[in-house]
Amino acid sequence: MDISIDEKRVYDGSDESVPVYVVGEFGVAAIETSDDLVGEFGLKHQCTARDAAGRDGRLAVATDEDVLVATGDGFGALGVGPAVAVGFGTDGDLVAALGDGRVIRERGDSWTELGEVADARAVDGDFLAGASGVYRATSGGLRQVGLNEARDVSAAETPLAATDDGLYRLGNGWLAELEGAFRAVSASPAGADQTASAGDLGEAHAATDAALFEFAEGAWRTVSLPVEEAIVALDRGSDGAYAMTAEGTFLLSVGDGWRSQPVGLREAAAVAVP
Repeated sequence: MDISIDEKRVYDGSDESVPVYVVGEFGVAAIETSDDLVGEFGLKHQCTARDAAGRDGRLAVATDEDVLVATGDGFGALGVGPAVAVGFGTDGDLVAALGDGRVIRERGDSWTELGEVADARAVDGDFLAGASGVYRATSGGLRQVGLNEARDVSAAETPLAATDDGLYRLGNGWLAELEGAFRAVSASPAGADQTASAGDLGEAHAATDAALFEFAEGAWRTVSLPVEEAIVALDRGSDGAYAMTAEGTFLLSVGDGWRSQPVGLREAAAVAVP
């Protein structure tokens, strides 16, 4: 491995601006935000990207050629081959679902194979979403923990899963939260000393093609957005929530309602906030 992701940071929280990364078939684009204002945005790397994840100032991107990590002045390949999904485990290690079905976890300068999931779609914490359901990383590898046609998963606070037939919360088994075909979900990230486990749900967002839902003060409610476009990707940072629509509109909410900015990045695959 030529690049150690532990040594690379693209955002250290030292200034007031927050970079938000959007990936898709167009590559990797960065959008500068400050509170609820959208600043400069532009393409940072050309590739075919399938997924992206950010945590603790780090950024990883799953592409058709390799897993890339931001190096501050560009992107470096980890040499593991094509990937379909990436995320950070509860311990902060990078987890990648590769194109050949293998799921691997970074351990220092080496990789450990967790198991195989042929249809992975998203990774967050110790959870992985795929067409065959939701999987959880354990000391013995990957374990299927239920559901079908999972599109996205959030491991923060109480784990959530977005599936073709509803949004589910992990408690005593998977409990139905909302009905509908959900494609994206994101909740406030757990702290470095926290683990993904059942408990009280913090702030969260989940999206279908027709609506965005917000969980706050103990209940889900429909969010009023400034555009009538389907949300295809979501992420939450420490400052707020961020989203992309299929038509290429960037949305953000940092506590004073949702604001929008067309950026021309159509059919985004993921949004990531380092």
